[in-house]
Amino acid sequence: MIPTRTLLTALVFTCSIFSAPLVIATNAPVKVSFTAKQSQLTKEIMHLLEQQHYQPRINDDGLANDIFTNYLTLLDPLKSYLSQMDLAPYQYLKHELDDLLPQGDLRPMADMYNVLQQRRLEFIDFNLAWLSQPSSMFNFELNEHIAMAPQDAARQPDHQAVKNLWRKQLKNEFINGQISNETQTQIKNRLEKRYLNMRKRVLQVELRDAYQALSNSITTATDPHTTYLSPRNVEDFNIDMSLSLEGIGAVLQRDNDYTKVVRLVAGGPADKAGDLQASDYIVGVGQEGEAIQEILGWRLDDVVDQIRGPKGSLVKLHIIPGGDLQQAKKTIQIRRNKVNLDDQAAKKSLVTVATDQGPLTMGVITLPTFYMDFAAAQRGDPNYRSTTRDVYNLIQELKQDQVSGIVIDLRNNGGGSLREANQLTGLFIETGTTVQVRYADGVIEKQMDRNPLLAYNGPVVVLVNRYSASASEIFAAAMQDYQRALIVGSQTYGKGTVQTFGNLSSGQIKFTQAKFYRVSGASTQHQGVVPDITLPHLQDHKKIGESSLPHALKWDQVKAVDHRRYFAFEQIIPHLQQQQNARQSTSSDWIYTQALAEHENTRSKQISLNLQQRTQQWHTEQDWYLEQINSLRQDHGLEPVTVADDHQFDYDDTQKDPYIVAGAAVIADWIDLAR
Repeated sequence: MIPTRTLLTALVFTCSIFSAPLVIATNAPVKVSFTAKQSQLTKEIMHLLEQQHYQPRINDDGLANDIFTNYLTLLDPLKSYLSQMDLAPYQYLKHELDDLLPQGDLRPMADMYNVLQQRRLEFIDFNLAWLSQPSSMFNFELNEHIAMAPQDAARQPDHQAVKNLWRKQLKNEFINGQISNETQTQIKNRLEKRYLNMRKRVLQVELRDAYQALSNSITTATDPHTTYLSPRNVEDFNIDMSLSLEGIGAVLQRDNDYTKVVRLVAGGPADKAGDLQASDYIVGVGQEGEAIQEILGWRLDDVVDQIRGPKGSLVKLHIIPGGDLQQAKKTIQIRRNKVNLDDQAAKKSLVTVATDQGPLTMGVITLPTFYMDFAAAQRGDPNYRSTTRDVYNLIQELKQDQVSGIVIDLRNNGGGSLREANQLTGLFIETGTTVQVRYADGVIEKQMDRNPLLAYNGPVVVLVNRYSASASEIFAAAMQDYQRALIVGSQTYGKGTVQTFGNLSSGQIKFTQAKFYRVSGASTQHQGVVPDITLPHLQDHKKIGESSLPHALKWDQVKAVDHRRYFAFEQIIPHLQQQQNARQSTSSDWIYTQALAEHENTRSKQISLNLQQRTQQWHTEQDWYLEQINSLRQDHGLEPVTVADDHQFDYDDTQKDPYIVAGAAVIADWIDLAR
């Protein structure tokens, strides 16, 4: 979907020609020492992964190296604290951890964590020392730069080079503040408060933080969806699954010192408000009537506790859109509420497509997730809610509306019930296999549709994007393999693995136990579902999706299952794509989308720390985006705006959603070819 937020940049990093004395900490961080219980827990994790994981790794130097790399990434993801010199004494772990961890020897990992904590404290006191200077600290005319993505840059060779990086980062904060019209005094006060809060947290570090990093460096070396859940994590997971907690309906994770939005719960308060999006950073939280408190460096569970609250109360958030540190910070408000099944349920609408033969009406079924009211079903309630039941009823209503085809919108649908994906497929095919599930022992289980009932036999388009995952991919893949529907949009996420839970002496481990395969035999893992008709998209597939995750299981295939093919799409797909491309070349919505995508791809990997250059860059970016917005508004007969944020995209109206309109137009072309 075309974003509702701007790309206005308040470019983010900086530097200087001065040096500042390092303030020596008056307190030292607590020394971490893993317990015998945690040593035993590590042995259990290693054993369970070896015995029960779908594709266990050989316990060798390769695994040791990957665990070491994961641990270092979790400790210092932006390479801001630890230098190559700091890490030199620990390089032997790259080929020794495979021997140490099964024995429960965690001492060197604790030592690494303690070095990190000392460097974090030095970083904080370094910044506080600079902020204590009475006059301007930086030469803003100096031409120097800092990396946009420091995680991709080389690690600093020694501690002096690390301190120079700290200086640049602090200078960046001042440039960013000045671009946002803060005075130097305001910037200093804000940052001083930030670093004093960070200092308290470093000094109050808990042992569970260190063990969470260690345990997940082990689990994610096997695959990215295998993870250790502490007893507190298990509690939070169960709350999320029940959707009973009153909050904003967002799944969060720690990303460096930031809190990142992984996904929004369909129909939840944040999803309905529309201001918060997946991949946004939350950098501040405030309660109703109170000032927003910065949360950089906070523990994730502490952040969650701040965001949760009673139904009807208001929470204020400072966010960085898209997690892009070049963008200006925004303030949004969300009213907390419970997430109800009705909010996640399938909904229908109509869209009209103009053709040479006259207007055609298409039905649209928007499906945010694959849901089922398991509790009601277990109670024996004959009217329990489920995806398939609701979609069946909507289809009957659309047939009464005499629609010429149906668009099933699975954009941003992260999955849900495998049973519902199987049964929903059954509404559109007579009988047959819908998905194959292969377990670690090689046994393949086939999910079947045995009901010959066809709820609808007309033209169908399934609309997908990069955030369509798991059960969405199973349904889309089956519809594509049976050639029952045309898949339109962009390549899906590529999560083709199945997880289950194993109990440990403390907490649980969520681990991969199986993989999904299409009826064609191809896995949905890594590759996802490649659409028949491709639409422009803004998601960077190198940063989003299974293929972007380290240690993701590979794509493979099993034997295909005999299955019927309802239409001969191979003969018409090239023509349909050509028709869609022609529409895109003259549509202001698609021209706008493609301009944003191309602009994003050409952005520099370096950020200037020269204030004049940076300010000019920011104004140029503002002007460019405003020009794109006003060009789009002009084509829609709207008055121009002077501030890009004043433009609102009305995608609640399906007739104004270019992706839905495109899906409906593909059906119209298909019908035209069939005449």
